[in-house]
Amino acid sequence: MDGSEPTDKDFVIPAEGLTAQQRKRALTLLETHLVGKHEHMIGFQGNQDLGNAQPDLARFLDFHLNNVGDPFQQGNYQPNTKVVERAVLDRYAALWRADWPYDADNPDSYWGYVLTMGSTEGNLYALASARDYLSGRKLIGEPGGGSEQMVYVQAAPPALSGQAPANGVPAARNGDSPTADPRNAYRPVAFYSEDTHYSVIKAVRTLAIDTFGAVGTTEYPGQCPIGDRWPLEVPSKGGPDGSGEIDVDELEALVRFFAERGHPILLLLNFGTTFKGAYDNVEKVATRLVPIFRQHGLLEREIEFEPGHTDRRRGFWVHVDGALGAGIMPFLRHAAEEDPHSELHLALRRELKGKVPEFDFGLRVEGVDVVGSLVMSGHKWAGAPFPCGVFMTKNKFRVEPAATPAYTGSPDTTFAGSRNGLSPLVLWNYLASRSVRGHATAAVAALRRTRYLESSLRELEDRLDREDRLPEGGLFVDRSPMALTVRFRRPNDEVIAKWSLSCQPMYTNAGELRQYAHVFAMPSLTEEKIDLFMEDLFAEGAFDRPELPRPEPKSAATAFAADVHPLALVPTVGRGFQ
Repeated sequence: MDGSEPTDKDFVIPAEGLTAQQRKRALTLLETHLVGKHEHMIGFQGNQDLGNAQPDLARFLDFHLNNVGDPFQQGNYQPNTKVVERAVLDRYAALWRADWPYDADNPDSYWGYVLTMGSTEGNLYALASARDYLSGRKLIGEPGGGSEQMVYVQAAPPALSGQAPANGVPAARNGDSPTADPRNAYRPVAFYSEDTHYSVIKAVRTLAIDTFGAVGTTEYPGQCPIGDRWPLEVPSKGGPDGSGEIDVDELEALVRFFAERGHPILLLLNFGTTFKGAYDNVEKVATRLVPIFRQHGLLEREIEFEPGHTDRRRGFWVHVDGALGAGIMPFLRHAAEEDPHSELHLALRRELKGKVPEFDFGLRVEGVDVVGSLVMSGHKWAGAPFPCGVFMTKNKFRVEPAATPAYTGSPDTTFAGSRNGLSPLVLWNYLASRSVRGHATAAVAALRRTRYLESSLRELEDRLDREDRLPEGGLFVDRSPMALTVRFRRPNDEVIAKWSLSCQPMYTNAGELRQYAHVFAMPSLTEEKIDLFMEDLFAEGAFDRPELPRPEPKSAATAFAADVHPLALVPTVGRGFQ
């Protein structure tokens, strides 16, 4: 351990407080520690290149900046940065090909806000919005209660809203599905892959959203269309040895099964997974699923909340977790759209042979704008010095926002309520610091550095092999297509601590448990830093480590009791679980 690493004892606060000298000493100790860690942090998606955040924005620490309430309504708390927040949202709306600027009267206009947390908050808000939208919920005025009274209502399933169906069997109503049960009409089922970030699992548990695996296991035993047993998550392409992107063939079969039975579909796709950096093929998924949605009446449904008045809503919602990918991909798209003979375009083609993937609000299949919501983390590609991000959707997908609280004077439409007013400033400063072409140049350079990182690790493997020091099985070097990360065999604890490596165990398709680390080629990672890292990995004993114990759950049941149903998979191996 580094001798300068702070301890709990260094920051104990006695009842009488600390003198100015004692406080300065403690803070200096922390700063010294962080300077060293900042220089060697390469294992996570956080960008350590913070640009001019301190000289440009330090002055705003003298203000209590609270963007409480909706970004598009000022409210009573005036020391805020909502004007900056709206500029940031407009810029990302343009980058993500949404209709902008925000227009409350335009159903296709974007709506969004700057997150106080990272994409975990955005994923939670997106899934809560999707659940209420698909479940037939709405905030309306209470009948006879006056305009000051609002109440959330839940529309009754079609089979229960009128007379009882003949013979107790509800009639099919979704397209040409003879198996559709109207009682499923407002029971959305969630789908996500086995490489999905753990925040999504927290969200579905917190929000009590049904997952396809839980519903299939309890209500459709023995009917899984892709195997003998229902998986609790959609398999990833190629299994554990694969790239980490969702298996579109398996997803299509699973979605079709539940669409045939009348369930709304809540689909979460990843655009830059946590460990492998994989991109789900959003366009291919949409191309496969839109015909299914059309066939089973999920492109448009009428939901009645008042006699004679109906809402038109979809029976599906696609959310894209673009924590990292949504930050970089619009700039790669800009490079791809330049003149084919331009230096930037040619540089991109040296790193990316295929097309820049679709993922945002501009994606249309058979005339359908597929993406319902999108989220990005500001502390990743954009390099904010603290967690933050952007959530975005469209007006037409929103359940009516809450009434305006008298206390704040601005609608309580966000998840956090009080929100960090510094976050929009940091994102604004980042976006405004370069032209779009300048940002695109930085994005292409990151792909080149990732290739340099991968080739350096493979060269290291050859060097170790020539000296007969290569661990059995090699270094397991691998990179998913377009990813900014390269994974490899976990080194010893000293290397991990020095370079702040993210590590996790993963099983291979053959059942072998391997210990992996990875490095993300964020803008703060230079080729010089990669070279220094390679020398540490080449040092004697860098990969000598005691065998780690096989991860085991804290408790294991011999069997589930008759009334116990699985809700969501919480793995002890992979995706940061341990």
